[in-house]
Amino acid sequence: MPERSRDITFSVPLIARGDVCVVGGGSAGIAAAVAAGRAGARTILVERYGFLGGTSTAGMVGPFMSCWAADGSGPIIAGVFREMVDRMVALGGAIDPDQVAPGTKFSAYIEMGHGNVTPFHAEACKLAALELVEAAGVQTWYHTSFVQSVVAGGTITGLVVHNKSGLGLIEARTVVDCSADADVAAASGVPFHLGREADGRMMPATMFMRIGNVDEAKVEAYAQAHPGERLFSSLVRQARAEGRWDYPREYLLIYREPAPGVYRCNITRLSGVDGTSARELSRAEVQGRRDCLKIFEFMRANCPGLENAQLLETAAQVGIRETRHIVGKYTLTADDVISGRRFADGIGRCSYPIDIHDLNGTRSRLIALGGRVETATMPAEERAAVEAANPTGAAPGFYDIPYRCLVAEGVDNLLVAGRPVSATHEAAASVRVTPPCYAMGQAAGLAAALSVQRNVTPALLDTDLLRSKLAAQGAIV
Repeated sequence: MPERSRDITFSVPLIARGDVCVVGGGSAGIAAAVAAGRAGARTILVERYGFLGGTSTAGMVGPFMSCWAADGSGPIIAGVFREMVDRMVALGGAIDPDQVAPGTKFSAYIEMGHGNVTPFHAEACKLAALELVEAAGVQTWYHTSFVQSVVAGGTITGLVVHNKSGLGLIEARTVVDCSADADVAAASGVPFHLGREADGRMMPATMFMRIGNVDEAKVEAYAQAHPGERLFSSLVRQARAEGRWDYPREYLLIYREPAPGVYRCNITRLSGVDGTSARELSRAEVQGRRDCLKIFEFMRANCPGLENAQLLETAAQVGIRETRHIVGKYTLTADDVISGRRFADGIGRCSYPIDIHDLNGTRSRLIALGGRVETATMPAEERAAVEAANPTGAAPGFYDIPYRCLVAEGVDNLLVAGRPVSATHEAAASVRVTPPCYAMGQAAGLAAALSVQRNVTPALLDTDLLRSKLAAQGAIV
């Protein structure tokens, strides 16, 4: 006779208690934890991997996009972000963005929005983040995933997490959701919308890969011979016309890393992926790796300089551009971005264009501050008409990110930082990149600490005080 099954019961033990709990150790989470810890708050950081960095490390997304004003006048993002860059440079794993001009191999030869990017190696990012977080006195729980919120009366009273030890409860007076998908916010009852407001569709995902043994001189020669185009777009069009290329991409973006001959590839296009669904993520991971191999074989067979390239690795996770957008006290709009709007409660700056990856087809669209549209991805017949209608004259150098975009509706002690802040589909396509995520994270972490110290909710925190404290931490507001 088989042994009878036994009833199993369990409880959720309290494993940590603090002032501030940051969920997610990506770009925003690193900055939030460091800022809160430095402000004197007992800070807990929850991270599902055994290292920090999020999409920059596990997702292999890089380089860091521009931290400079769009007019090239100087840096607009500093603070924890700048400290990360300086540490990576000192480790020999990054190139200072002040030394990187637009339109070079480090920016995949793209001009718009790609000046003063930061090429980096993921291992340098992991180590720099670890050092900053530890120095700030943060208690970090690696290999630990958020499961559920415990909410009472509109306040998060605890976070249920899971790791190798089982389920555990973390209590904190203020929570900062840096999960990239607003997981804590959604579980806590914060209203949100998925993707594009009209139909809920989200921008395509990308599986990054790294390649080595690239002949840089040949790649450079091709780029110089095809000015005004995205890299390898001419040969891709020819291959498509001849039936040798059927992938939904019209160009092949490869970004030089600090090491010679090593490039990071942002090419795969995985449409229709809901990054909040485990089944959809699983499908994207499988398809993304298959697509990487298919694309790599095409590149070796067709692209000058890549004939002897080697596939070094694919990312540990697929890169997600868009999922949830929370409803906050203010919603950032495309007009705010394009007009370079300033806000009295601005806690960070951004200059990156509205970067919409086609939800249905093969292209992407860049709209710079001021409204000028990049034409490098357009067919010749369309390009002339668009260029004739493009705005001319001086354009704003940056726009402000208001603090209210980080303050979630419906939950009193929750802040959200990074990709899922309160923004429209179009505005989120600008503010989602790495440097402004650091700026938002630093502001959210510091605001969480100040809210605890002054015994107020984040919504009632004095934003003039927050801005002055951010400046004291080296941030640019």
